[in-house]
Amino acid sequence: RTHVRARPKLALAVKAALAAMLAWLLVRPLGSFATEYSYYAPLGALTVVSTSIAVSVRSSFEVVIGILLGAGIALAVQVVPLPEPLPLGLAVVVGSLVGASGVAGAMSGWVPLAAMFVMIAGRGDPVGYTAAYGGLTALGALVGVAVDLVLPQLPLTPAAIAQDRLRAELADQLDALAQALEQELLGEKDWHELRRTLERTARDAEVLVDQARDARRANWKAARWSELVDRHDRQERALQSLAGCVDEVIALVADQRAEIRRDDPVAADLRAATAAALQSVAGLLRGSHETDGARRAVTDLHDRVVDAQRSGGDHHFAAAAIALNLEQAVEAWS
Repeated sequence: RTHVRARPKLALAVKAALAAMLAWLLVRPLGSFATEYSYYAPLGALTVVSTSIAVSVRSSFEVVIGILLGAGIALAVQVVPLPEPLPLGLAVVVGSLVGASGVAGAMSGWVPLAAMFVMIAGRGDPVGYTAAYGGLTALGALVGVAVDLVLPQLPLTPAAIAQDRLRAELADQLDALAQALEQELLGEKDWHELRRTLERTARDAEVLVDQARDARRANWKAARWSELVDRHDRQERALQSLAGCVDEVIALVADQRAEIRRDDPVAADLRAATAAALQSVAGLLRGSHETDGARRAVTDLHDRVVDAQRSGGDHHFAAAAIALNLEQAVEAWS
């Protein structure tokens, strides 16, 4: 069961197959055009099945809108006196432009597709073909929505895994910064690449949490997991805040112009205090350090920055900004 929860795409594939089969079985006994074009029903079901019921319902409306728009364009183009195959090309161009306007939402690609189908497959009876195409696809879409309603998904496990990955990466980067400060190896790492990697990981986690949040809508299973979902939301906000703080710290530490990188005793003392604070916050993220311990290490860094500013006259903006960002990181995770 845990294996399935960790792979919502597997459950989604099973639901899509079930919806397609049910849609096919539903239209086969109808006879007439339903038998001739019965494949459009499973196509509609397959198109709208989703991990989110809200997305499934929205997709069902959008796909019908896309088909009707495309069919309307095809019917209009057919009365234009143009030599073949120019009407087909015109229908596809107009359909693509209409689809690009966003009127069919995520199903914008269906507008030129429907126009092309009506122009080619529905040449003998465009109105009848449009009715079969749109009607059977809509029926299949309803089946897909019904399957989603009966078997809703709440993909929490992938979101949790992504959050754990982001938290571990944040801790690793803080440790890497601390080690670079202690061993004075700041110039030997590609900090820009680290920042890009962190940004990608944070974005992936945010997308998965958004998907889990969207899946709660109209989901009768959501109430059972509401506390867990709310905890994921709180953790996601904290992690995104942390990611921003860590990104800023990387930029500050890697800046060769920063006072903290000078070759003097005050800068060396600040580097040591900064490294200790970075390691404490990394330990906090891993769960091996208490919040109070991380807070004390950051406070010590802040006090040393103040002492350095008073004694030497230098502003030490970078060290002060690092202390501020680490304070925000600790508070975000507390």
